[in-house]
Amino acid sequence: MPCRFASCASCYTDSQLLPFQVQRAFNDESEYYSRRREDEMKYLVARPGDGLLAPFQCESCWFVNIYGRLPQPEESYGDKCVIACLRRANLDVFWSRESSTTKSVVGYLREIVRRAKTAGRRVPLEPFEPWGVEDRQGMGIAIMMLEKSLEKGRNSAKFIQFGTTRQLRGAASNVYAATSQASGLRYAMKSSKGEVTHLYEGAMQTMLMERFVKGMKIRMPEIQVRNNPMTAVMVKYVLSKLEVEFFDPAIAADRHRDVLMLGAYMCCTYGHSLRGNEGLWVDADRLCRHIGLGKFDQRGPHVLISLLGRFKSEDGDRMHVFPLANITRSGVRIRVWLERLVKLLRDEGKTGCPAFCDVDSYQLSLSYLEAVMHPFLEGLQKDPLFPNVITKGVDVRVWWRLARSLRRGAEVEALEQGVSDTVIKFVHRWGRYETSRGAEPGFNMLEHYASGAETRYMQIKFTASL
Repeated sequence: MPCRFASCASCYTDSQLLPFQVQRAFNDESEYYSRRREDEMKYLVARPGDGLLAPFQCESCWFVNIYGRLPQPEESYGDKCVIACLRRANLDVFWSRESSTTKSVVGYLREIVRRAKTAGRRVPLEPFEPWGVEDRQGMGIAIMMLEKSLEKGRNSAKFIQFGTTRQLRGAASNVYAATSQASGLRYAMKSSKGEVTHLYEGAMQTMLMERFVKGMKIRMPEIQVRNNPMTAVMVKYVLSKLEVEFFDPAIAADRHRDVLMLGAYMCCTYGHSLRGNEGLWVDADRLCRHIGLGKFDQRGPHVLISLLGRFKSEDGDRMHVFPLANITRSGVRIRVWLERLVKLLRDEGKTGCPAFCDVDSYQLSLSYLEAVMHPFLEGLQKDPLFPNVITKGVDVRVWWRLARSLRRGAEVEALEQGVSDTVIKFVHRWGRYETSRGAEPGFNMLEHYASGAETRYMQIKFTASL
């Protein structure tokens, strides 16, 4: 037998589970369909044949492998908790396969045994041999992932999301990649683009770890707090309040600056459906230098925006250039706000820095701008003139964030205005189209501007519809 103790996979088929929080089975279905008889013990017990289809050792064996001694759950609460985690890890390994798959494979195994015995042959299956007294399978990290999953998370007070717990595995894998053992392996795969993927073994890549991670992901719920879209009404409202403060002669200089930064940032990010971090990459030098381009364009007056940074799915820093309509359908005056920003940057003598920067020329953060924006949204929520824009009781600071709200709002508004899917997809995938025309800083902007004429008015059409 693989186990050194009497317990084995068969002991997992009863419902006598250890009294520890980690034993709770929680997935989205278990909460709402608890009356489904077949789901009552899902994730809580093993099924017949699980011990044959997954890497398995009982919790006592694993405890010895990790701690080098026998567990004492009756005397030590810590040992009791570890034993519970080990059983939970084993059950997650088992439940990485669906019940129908397990039942089907077990049926075929029985057929293999029956046919071998009928013909008088040896059963052609690999034997189960004892595991070494060591942890080379990653079970130690698996325990830590389970322990971490019980901590208070950002979206739930009861547990942390699976996506957060798996970072422990990634960290351990990175350490292994830096060892001499991993560095000495020369096996690799090379793609047609020259990208190299190294092949190396390690505890984080074992079959047990793969099964455990998959089973844990299936079992755990995923609570997503997605940013709500900031529609044109909301954007216009916030900008109108910012405008009032902008022209208030009694406003403090630092507050005046924050108001201007937020207004211009919202215009850029909303106008081209950018992610929050992408909106912060507007380049101050090129914005100031080329603010006049497109102002009186006959086909579509616009303002030119240059983003400089390292963007998703790209290598190295690149410059991306796109136009925004001077004013949107709902009355968002993009050019007005950007011209105000340019005046501020020139007055402060800002060069070689992001356009949305602090007084020391360092890039602003999303949290800093959100601190300026959220009070206006809370005011909108209470404003009797806009009773249904933001539902009463909703936490504005949780559901409206700059990371995605402006992007989602622009998409919703474009769909409501009947903008074609072709235009929306083009704008939302601007990085893919711009990559071929991206360049290192210092290229000739006028040449780049001329080369983008065929797509410029399609992008302006998107902004103008908002």
